[in-house]
Amino acid sequence: MNGQASDGAKLRILHQIRKMLLAEGYYALTMTGIAKNCGLTRRALYHHFHSKEEMLRAMLVLNSIEARDAADWAAQKAIARGGSALDILTDWLDSRYGTTRRLLAGSPGGEDLNRAAFSIANDMLIEVSRETHARLTELLEDLSRRGKLALKPGRTAAELAEIIADGARGVNQQRPPVPPAQIMRRYRRITEAILHGYLQQG
Repeated sequence: MNGQASDGAKLRILHQIRKMLLAEGYYALTMTGIAKNCGLTRRALYHHFHSKEEMLRAMLVLNSIEARDAADWAAQKAIARGGSALDILTDWLDSRYGTTRRLLAGSPGGEDLNRAAFSIANDMLIEVSRETHARLTELLEDLSRRGKLALKPGRTAAELAEIIADGARGVNQQRPPVPPAQIMRRYRRITEAILHGYLQQG
């Protein structure tokens, strides 16, 4: 099997694993059950992944890439339709975080999967957080260049990105959880409050 075909097979397995994780959670899954559900022998599954932990980490990488690209695309669409900085940032946050939060909230295994991610792959989540902060900083700098926002003297895009991302993570991890239908509105409200303190008033 060539590398490209192998990558395609691995991606198909990851998409199936994601469905299983959302349906059953992480801890209930076994390699035998995963192999059967993917239409593979255990040996064939082990050719791609050596453990459940490796599968979880690979699935989180895939989710991060998909969410990152979707967020950037959502921001570009909001810019193209003439949205305000608040509109653009809300769409970016909702695409980057909200889609995943609603998916977890509506899935039987979502809470278990969330716990497993923080327990088993916390190092990856920290790296994803850094990457997300960098992307959000780039977006804020782009909005500044476009004249969509103007930071107060002494304030930086990186600082603003960090605080907005912190606010979004607060929404994501709130207990009791924010109802799925209210997640986007909460991102908007918290971003609006943060922007009020950081932007010059036109």
